[in-house]
Amino acid sequence: MYNNSSGYEAYRKTQIQTADQGSLILMCYDGAINFLKKAAKAQEDKDEPARIRCLNKAQNILWELLNSLNFEAGEIAYNLDSLYNYMIRRVVDAEFNKSTEAMEEVISYLQELKESWEKILKKS
Repeated sequence: MYNNSSGYEAYRKTQIQTADQGSLILMCYDGAINFLKKAAKAQEDKDEPARIRCLNKAQNILWELLNSLNFEAGEIAYNLDSLYNYMIRRVVDAEFNKSTEAMEEVISYLQELKESWEKILKKS
């Protein structure tokens, strides 16, 4: 059987390198949401290594979003800073306390942010 993972990785790398800032933010939100959903499924399946790996990946994406904020943009950047920090703390809580509620809460925030960004991008 032919494995085309290197082709897919090249496609994803090109997609990321050529994406505008808004699209990259949407990709980050999608990635974090997907990793949190996978972590919840891994917890349900009692797959501890997968749960921790997925939570760490979601947390890394949130850190990346936090570190990419442009505070010259004003109040929105400061609000996102607070929200991203809160979500990171909730992901840590989910990891240490095996809290699916924390995962679901972060997913809901990310989905709301994603929908807002999609509206912004449609207008521009």
